[in-house]
Amino acid sequence: MEKAYFSGIRNRIIPCLNNATKKIQVAMAWFTSNELFEALINALNRDVDVELILLDNAINYMYYAPDFNEFINAGGKLRIAGAEVGFMHHKFCVIDDSVAITGSYNWTYYAETRNVENIVISDNSDIVMLFSAEFQRLQNLLSVSSSCARLSWDDIEQRDDVDYRELNYEIERICEVQNRPVRRFFETKTEVVRTEIKKTAFAKYAIGIQALDDNGRVSFNPFITSGTKLPYHSKETEFFYDSKNMKEFPCLFIYGNPNNVKEWNLIKEADLMQVAMGTSDVDLPIKISMSLDDNGSLRVDVSCAESGQKLTISTLDSKLVKYE
Repeated sequence: MEKAYFSGIRNRIIPCLNNATKKIQVAMAWFTSNELFEALINALNRDVDVELILLDNAINYMYYAPDFNEFINAGGKLRIAGAEVGFMHHKFCVIDDSVAITGSYNWTYYAETRNVENIVISDNSDIVMLFSAEFQRLQNLLSVSSSCARLSWDDIEQRDDVDYRELNYEIERICEVQNRPVRRFFETKTEVVRTEIKKTAFAKYAIGIQALDDNGRVSFNPFITSGTKLPYHSKETEFFYDSKNMKEFPCLFIYGNPNNVKEWNLIKEADLMQVAMGTSDVDLPIKISMSLDDNGSLRVDVSCAESGQKLTISTLDSKLVKYE
């Protein structure tokens, strides 16, 4: 006989446990159901030999879970499956070497009330024998525990094997069934470190000033060319300004394609008379340099040795940079 069940699973398992007369062997990843726990205690009180292999996990040790020390004190044999046997994800029991119960169902309130689960109850001797052999294999790897951990709130919050979403839901369901006050856990230990990895930065456009060439035509005089690896600092370039006859010295800082005036874009405009004040020279030398970092921070340094004045112009514009 083999039957599959997809609802009311706990109430299918309890009668099988209550009918045990000799032996119950349970391998269970997570176990919080007080009703199933009481069925095991009742079996021990009937002098049934009950053995339990339990996953080493904080949910099984919390205050709201059954106290498995009570199981030990009643004569049950408890083994804790740690990393030495791998991640013990089993959910099965064998009763009197004649019935096996297995499936997706953990013996928890979470599985009973939230998940879509299944079990199969089988008295097929070949199936029962295979599950008995698996239990025996694990049994041989693990020693019987004389006590079971019982974790405080602080203990649980310090462990790294806790799914807090699942834990809080489990606590809510237990408290609802047992009419107990709810305490929720919050993940306090996890530290998230965000590392930003940038690719190599390059100047996306040519950057320079709008000037007049030797023929008096408007030109693009680049200090930084497109594709320049950043950060970059240009050399100083010397220009000459007629501070004797001119009252203003407008200078346009631009970016774009030097070969197409339609693609020139204004960054900033500055009056360089600020560095020429106090001079009167038809060919006043003024030096200009530019620097651009990998975040798009552009700096223009203007200086005049004769006046002793300096001017710094800066702006931040991420569109001046590309990453490859």
